[in-house]
Amino acid sequence: MINKIYEKIKQIIKEDYKTLITYIIIFCLLTMHLPYYISSPGGLINTEEKIITKENFKQKGSLNMAYVSEMHATIPTFIWASLVKDWDIEKEKDTVVGSESIKDLEYRNHMLLNEANIIAELTAYKHSNINYEIINNKTFVTYIDDLAQTNLKVKDQIIKIDGKDVPNKNYLFSYISSKNIGDKVELTVLRNNKEKIKKATLIDVKSEPKIGALITEDFEIKSNHKIKFNFKQEESGPSGGLMIALTIYSNINKIDLTGGKKIAGTGTIDIDGNVGEISGIKYKIMGAAKEKADIFLVPEANYKEAKKVKKEKGYTLDIIPVETFEEALRYLTK
Repeated sequence: MINKIYEKIKQIIKEDYKTLITYIIIFCLLTMHLPYYISSPGGLINTEEKIITKENFKQKGSLNMAYVSEMHATIPTFIWASLVKDWDIEKEKDTVVGSESIKDLEYRNHMLLNEANIIAELTAYKHSNINYEIINNKTFVTYIDDLAQTNLKVKDQIIKIDGKDVPNKNYLFSYISSKNIGDKVELTVLRNNKEKIKKATLIDVKSEPKIGALITEDFEIKSNHKIKFNFKQEESGPSGGLMIALTIYSNINKIDLTGGKKIAGTGTIDIDGNVGEISGIKYKIMGAAKEKADIFLVPEANYKEAKKVKKEKGYTLDIIPVETFEEALRYLTK
């Protein structure tokens, strides 16, 4: 039986091999990745779908984080992006920083998403009547600048600096800021579950001493509440921090922040509740307008560009600049 099938396949290939080869070539041409990335207007993600809480509170309207559509270019998408005004093409080498690899970039973005979610949870607790405790704090290297003078590596967990324990990221930054440009520091790290001693010479970054590395935190929050996050593997980056923090706050306090409207927004959030600048704001504004959002919360640093896009496109959505979580909360609770 198997021999008959095998002979039949051989006969088909022999009789129609040219057509088969043509199909294979066409398939390869249509799916082969080019050394380019394409950015285009994205859309909105309802942040209630990204968190799970015991309250399971539902709002009349919705809180949404805006995203940018990004794809690895193929021949068809490259041609299409060349013709569509609001699609932009960027060389693959320009999507990473310096000598950073694509894998390192993906690792960094996933770590930043994780950090943003934990800080969003912490921010919501700080503004609610909830007791909490931060435990299992870990500090990781997630990017190293080409100008850095160090033998640290991405994924190193920093546990000591000059023999002193590093309890959190802020302690590390504070210690480094007490030094001078050109000073040398010794860092004890965990690499592949083994302690290693590494060195760094502090470099000049905007007239301040720095290691020349991006440091990302990971920690747990112990409280009566348990927040679970529901993000897909392909979702990454820290720009949803503000909207996730607002959604957690709304949920655990059972307060509707929407007024029945579709609220969109973007912005990183730090441990002090500051809302930080993000990239791709024009695509996010266009995506929010396409999804018929009523209000868009934007970091103050991105406000000028966001207003420009609104004016050029003739959008009607209200764009509200915010610098902190408290500002956003005050605006939505009016």
